[in-house]
Amino acid sequence: MSQPDSSSKRERRDAARAERIERERADAAGATRRRRLLQLGGLLALAAVVVVAAVLISSGGGSKKSAATSGGALQGVAETAKLLSGIPQSGITLGNPKAKATIVEFADPQCPFCKDYTLNEMPAVIQKYVRAGTAKMELRYLTFIGPDSLTAARVLEAAGLQNKLWNASDLLYRNQGAENSGYITTDFLTKVLKGAGADPARAFAQAGSSAVSSELGAAQTLASRYAVDSTPTVLVGPTGGTLKKAGATPTAASVGAAVDAVLGSSGA
Repeated sequence: MSQPDSSSKRERRDAARAERIERERADAAGATRRRRLLQLGGLLALAAVVVVAAVLISSGGGSKKSAATSGGALQGVAETAKLLSGIPQSGITLGNPKAKATIVEFADPQCPFCKDYTLNEMPAVIQKYVRAGTAKMELRYLTFIGPDSLTAARVLEAAGLQNKLWNASDLLYRNQGAENSGYITTDFLTKVLKGAGADPARAFAQAGSSAVSSELGAAQTLASRYAVDSTPTVLVGPTGGTLKKAGATPTAASVGAAVDAVLGSSGA
């Protein structure tokens, strides 16, 4: 009996992502568009405070839980620390602030395809370009999938105020549960923050802050500028210059090729 080859697996993954893109585009035309207007109008900050407060009050959720949420140990702490150790972080940025190339990832905390990119593609990009200092990465959160996406994004952005955004995001994806299943709870996020080396109390306190609102608003503005309507989407360009999408489905190869083109044109 023959077994499916790697190309057929990729085809199934691409087909699933295409279906997700269509759903996210529909969201962008409806409820997501209204959320963007609220953010740009400065009204989402108040709504977010209510959402975060609700999470802090209750740790309840659906029946499908991640291992960490169900009382198990957080997975991947050592792997995340090894991947990011020694690389400077500042807010949403990972890497040398003077790097010639910039890589911008748009992600939803609950997106399973973002998890796939984070765990299977991004490490190679970090090792080859970010650790070497030739490229820096920015993480921009969009919240297409549901209210839990916004709750998680706010807490993760707050971890960024402690320069622990990338650690916290990586750990969340390593322990990601099913979409909109209620796994984004206070207990789960506390484990993620502690595993990332962040102060949970400080992060929760700042999750509804204007600084976090500003970062999420900036992500929406940049996404609109480059017509980003699905996650993950990766843009690459010279630092301070125009960005371009690194393939319809970002991979280490497509992102690497885009970075090489920038470095080549800059003479790096």
